[in-house]
Amino acid sequence: MRGSTYLPDGEIPAARVHELEQQLPALTRGEAEFESAFERYLPVRSTIPVPDRPRTDHNPLNREEYLLHVVRRVAGAS
Repeated sequence: MRGSTYLPDGEIPAARVHELEQQLPALTRGEAEFESAFERYLPVRSTIPVPDRPRTDHNPLNREEYLLHVVRRVAGAS
């Protein structure tokens, strides 16, 4: 506690930060400020498989597909 304010300090998993930001206004009657900073990477330890999501844009590792999207032409073509 600092004067009439509280300054909680701790760690929260990155996946939970957005949830906390959404709940904070109701918990503090809109009078809170939230600051966070990345501290470190930790290995994922879970029995749940890591989610996978297919690409929805063009693959930059596929040169022809990427150039076709970016400059609207294939390499070597005029």
